[in-house]
Amino acid sequence: MRKSLHRILCASFILLAQSILAQPSFINKIPIPPVIDAATDTIRLEMRLLTTHKFNPADPSDTLFNGTANQDGIETWSYNLAGDTTMTYLGPTLKWHTGKQTVIKVTNLLPQPTTTHWHGAEVPASMDGGPHQPIPSNTSWYVDFKDLDSASTMWYHPHYHNNTYPQVQLGLSGMIISEQASDPINPTLPHTYGIDDIPVIIGDQNFKYDNTLHIYRIDTAKAKRPYNLVNGVTNPYLEVPAHLVRLRILNGSTRKGIQLAVSDSYTESSEAAMDNFTLVATDGGYTIKPDTLKTLLMGPGARAEIVLDLSGKSVGDTVYLRNMKEWMPGYIVGSPNTTTGPGGGKDSTSGNAFLQLRIVADSAGYNPVTTFTPFTSAWDPGVEDTSNVTRHRTKRLIEMPGGGFTIDSLTYEMMVINDTICEGAKEIWTVNNQSPVSHPFHLHKIFFRILDIDSAGTMINLESRGLNGPKDDVLVGPNWKLRFLAKFDDYPNAIDPMLSYMYHCHILTHEDSEGGGMMHQFVVTDEGVCGTVDAPEIENASDMLLFPNPAQNTLFLKGRSNIESTVRIMDIQGRFVRRQTLPAFHGVVALDINGLPDGFYLVEWNTTEGFFTRKLLLHR
Repeated sequence: MRKSLHRILCASFILLAQSILAQPSFINKIPIPPVIDAATDTIRLEMRLLTTHKFNPADPSDTLFNGTANQDGIETWSYNLAGDTTMTYLGPTLKWHTGKQTVIKVTNLLPQPTTTHWHGAEVPASMDGGPHQPIPSNTSWYVDFKDLDSASTMWYHPHYHNNTYPQVQLGLSGMIISEQASDPINPTLPHTYGIDDIPVIIGDQNFKYDNTLHIYRIDTAKAKRPYNLVNGVTNPYLEVPAHLVRLRILNGSTRKGIQLAVSDSYTESSEAAMDNFTLVATDGGYTIKPDTLKTLLMGPGARAEIVLDLSGKSVGDTVYLRNMKEWMPGYIVGSPNTTTGPGGGKDSTSGNAFLQLRIVADSAGYNPVTTFTPFTSAWDPGVEDTSNVTRHRTKRLIEMPGGGFTIDSLTYEMMVINDTICEGAKEIWTVNNQSPVSHPFHLHKIFFRILDIDSAGTMINLESRGLNGPKDDVLVGPNWKLRFLAKFDDYPNAIDPMLSYMYHCHILTHEDSEGGGMMHQFVVTDEGVCGTVDAPEIENASDMLLFPNPAQNTLFLKGRSNIESTVRIMDIQGRFVRRQTLPAFHGVVALDINGLPDGFYLVEWNTTEGFFTRKLLLHR
């Protein structure tokens, strides 16, 4: 009997899947998350398990399974205002105010520990919500900080190591809007939330059958996800006025890139047939000027604010927000051109129309912005030029021989500090992708300015790629060397791994250890314990070797330096425990490790050419 029921349920699910995947079908009005304003009171969030979410609510059969199981929906996790259960997937929009205090209480009512990370926000390390700030079940976590961010769109989501991917996939994420009282640009843009200023959270989903309970669940395994979601529903539409409309777009997918485009038809496939849209803001705030684009590539975790001019439309017309994934090269997860292998196979959602925009009459009392006003913005003083750079760093994105991806061939370890950075330091980082897959590189705490991108000898035009604004999350293609400038000011800490910020790949299966542990961490500390080193990390250190590793009583460095150089050894807390001056040499030199206890260390060698670092294990 159970087998027969299972067959019936599977058949029903297949039929439903075919109806959901069929395009076009825009029957679900997207939910607009409610706003919780930090200026009003403490923001009290609860994370809870619910069983009532419907991904396709306008379809009468969407119990998901023709009334035979999951009659009220499917099990999801979500954020809500304390005591409320309105949000059955994702969470409310949080509104912060630049320069004002933000107080948040997060209560975990889930059956497992988690965290809440404020993605894109500059907050103290102890309040960043990374792996070091777990929230056990049935406990609360409090944060209290001044909002130092400019007017921007950010988001929040779990960051519990090795559980980030499934927890986000189950529904835990939401948008943050930081508003600035002195902002002269926002009043000239559409700014009526929910009418012409719309949060658009893009995701994807898949389901699996639970043979024990005979219901369907969200599939949290590393699997293909064929269903497009916008604000938590499939087959979505949005009602908008025939004026300027601003979309705050978040690529909330756990893995996939998006090739964003806008058109009047869902069948056109050429770029020339796409409508123009105006990019006005990226991750960290406004672009230097508005950029007119026909397409925009967004990696997981990235945000973009675009303005559509719908003034030429009439009530009843439709416009489509699309993912032209066929244009994406095969090395980006989400492209149908992706071959099986490191990219995860052909993991591509069905169709390319994300969202239908339906033109409707103006609502009573609505005051539209009718004319787009061009603006000019300016880079933050910390990144306006490349003078007085404190240090250069290089981060290599590596595919490991046995599978998985890492940064600099080092997996993530929670108690290891990979970088110690001075408060106030101005640094240039080079992200060198030596793997065959694109990786979205995300840096916590601050935004950065992309300086240039060298794609195997070809320089990429930043403005045409929508990269002419502050970023904290950027998709780095294979064979790219992407340089960015960042200023690490505010919130210094002791050199303690528990007070670290993260940088990592935002493909969450890569970030977690399952995909190689493609995540490192850094501390920002006081100037007094930092040295100023204006030198690049050696790009090709293949002829430099630290051996044996693991080491017991002897350690050697193979390399060359025409003048005196310095070796520094740091423990896993980032503290310098040994310094050795080396004479000029070409060949092999012994390093002093006498008296150092067993454990992990980072060895840094500063030469005339730059510096290089290697991880060392002492095991006697």
